[in-house]
Amino acid sequence: MKIKTLIGAFVAGVLVACASQQPAPLPMPSAENMRKHVETLAADELGGRRTGTEGYNRAAEYVAGQFEAMGLEPAGSQGFMQPVPFRRASWNGREPTMVLRGNDGDITFKFGEDFVASPPTVSEETRASAPLVFVGFGIEAPQYGIDDYTGLDVSGKIVVILSGRPGNMPSEVGAHYAATRTKLQAAARHGAVGYILLNTPQREQRAPFARSVKHAGDDSFDWVDANGLPGNAIQGLHPGIYLDMPPARQLFMGAPRSLDTIFTEMENGLTPTGFPLPYSVSLTSGARHEAVQSPNVVAMLPGTDPKLKDEYVVFTGHLDHTGTDEGEGDQINNGAQDNATGIAVMLETARLFLDSGRAPRRSLLFVAVTAEEEGLLGSDYFARHPSVPPGAIVANINLDMPMLLYPFRDIIAFGAEHSTLGETAARAAERAGLKVSPDPMPEQVIFVRSDHYSFVRQGVPAIYLITGREALDPAVDGTAMQNAFFRERYHQPTDEADEQIDYVAAEQFARVNYAIAREVADARRKPAWYEGDFFGELFAGSR
Repeated sequence: MKIKTLIGAFVAGVLVACASQQPAPLPMPSAENMRKHVETLAADELGGRRTGTEGYNRAAEYVAGQFEAMGLEPAGSQGFMQPVPFRRASWNGREPTMVLRGNDGDITFKFGEDFVASPPTVSEETRASAPLVFVGFGIEAPQYGIDDYTGLDVSGKIVVILSGRPGNMPSEVGAHYAATRTKLQAAARHGAVGYILLNTPQREQRAPFARSVKHAGDDSFDWVDANGLPGNAIQGLHPGIYLDMPPARQLFMGAPRSLDTIFTEMENGLTPTGFPLPYSVSLTSGARHEAVQSPNVVAMLPGTDPKLKDEYVVFTGHLDHTGTDEGEGDQINNGAQDNATGIAVMLETARLFLDSGRAPRRSLLFVAVTAEEEGLLGSDYFARHPSVPPGAIVANINLDMPMLLYPFRDIIAFGAEHSTLGETAARAAERAGLKVSPDPMPEQVIFVRSDHYSFVRQGVPAIYLITGREALDPAVDGTAMQNAFFRERYHQPTDEADEQIDYVAAEQFARVNYAIAREVADARRKPAWYEGDFFGELFAGSR
């Protein structure tokens, strides 16, 4: 009898242990909670939530109040707030000048017609005068067989750089090297003092120069460090210009190859190579600087595991939008999908953790970031100045315009192929009755274009989900609905908290994001970059 009792107790213990290893059922999010958040944040009274405005500050106070009401701990530098110091630069009558100097005289190009530029954030008065050197795409990636600076001396020169990248580079790797920031860092390493960007015919078709002219008067933003230096400025490099194609051809007159010859060679599959140009350029620029503060909003749910609680899983969603346009009628860009819905899902996910009765093993941070629309600046500041010890962040889950347009069957997980977060997302999707579909728009290289990339640059594995294009109702064309949103509502006053937002989809989206965060927070091992992954090797070595 005693042996039977012991065996029975053992079997019961095994069953209990096995049961405890099974994931708990996913909780049910509240559509009404998320509806309230979206309608509050996308209200006209907030004026489009542009960074640095009273409307944005009211939105930040609302989010902080929700965090506090839920019982989350403040994790900013001032309660729930992490004030971010910004510098706004405006032309204020100091528009830039460009003069091309050659043996046959000078040619003055016109700002807003021949070229555009952004007000400089480093200095209120800048100038540079130097010879020109064409450097092709301006990419330095010898591991991919590309080094556009080979054999060129650009020290003390102004470099002329084509937009884009060679077609044989992998899309996301190519997007990193094609980014203006990466190209300018390469130019500065080689001693360049300024730069001129040119469109290729292919890019001109996708993003014509005339579109940039409409924004020639826009202000510039950057966060500044304790020494008053802009966080994303490249010291020693004069703020550059973007030159239209007709005046760009004049830079190559009398050069070894004309610009049109280079374009023809590119059409035939050749990669452009650089050479000195027979001109120098004088550039001047000026701006009026203004100090602006706009906070990230940060809350924490502490973990309970004695060891893992000092590791952090960070949820991000941008709280800002684009403010108001000029003109008659409704000009408020309410930003309901972009990104009141993402913030609503983040708030609801936090509530699900609190109401589950199971505290996470790792700690969770919920961060509503500012200035995404100004160039991922709020997330960049937080990733470089986290409110937790450096190196303690183990994963980032980003929520940005999830496209809550219809109940869906699938999700898109940007970044899934780079780290074990992709496997986590697949398991979470299955638990939520969904599947993970491949990126339907790889040419857009979304992985490098939202706030999660600020964490990737600090070596943190990250993932970013949006709804897929397979609607739950087979009569609904998800692709057509998403395309219609981008055409009719994206960054327009029509992105309002109206019937466009499907709150069944919001519930689905909150469930799958909760499932991802729950697994990451409770797993024995933290997420890891896949061996040999480009982004992992490029950035994680700095951690």
